[in-house]
Amino acid sequence: MTRSQIHRRRRNRACALAFLLACLIAAAMPAFAADFIVVVHPGVPVDSLNKEDLKAILLGDKTEWSNGKPIKIVVLEEGAAHKAFLQEVLGKTPVQFDNYWKKLVFTGKAAAPKTFSDSQQLIDFVSKQAGAIGYAAPSAASTSVKTVKVE
Repeated sequence: MTRSQIHRRRRNRACALAFLLACLIAAAMPAFAADFIVVVHPGVPVDSLNKEDLKAILLGDKTEWSNGKPIKIVVLEEGAAHKAFLQEVLGKTPVQFDNYWKKLVFTGKAAAPKTFSDSQQLIDFVSKQAGAIGYAAPSAASTSVKTVKVE
């Protein structure tokens, strides 16, 4: 093997390693950050939620905030933010999410979340409803609600 072949192989390995490292870093970053925001009423005592707690809230398993106040779940009916949130946080499709809540309502275990047709309506509701939490398109961000960091 000639020196130039050895250098070429080393360079190719270095490039492959750099590419693999870049892919791993990209995979570790939260892909949902740009697709939706999580918002709560300004009086809710959280600034961030981990993904597991957020999932427990949106699936009706966690029903009270740390201060004992009830959690009021609000969701979008459809759209890119809706699909991204369900997929990234809950691991569900819109149909699976709807069926999950229909089963809870039918068995009397919970009341269905309030739904909105667009992000602005959802944000307006959250800003006025104590204990409310929902998700919206990032373009609908508002100072009337608290945007929660998802960890």
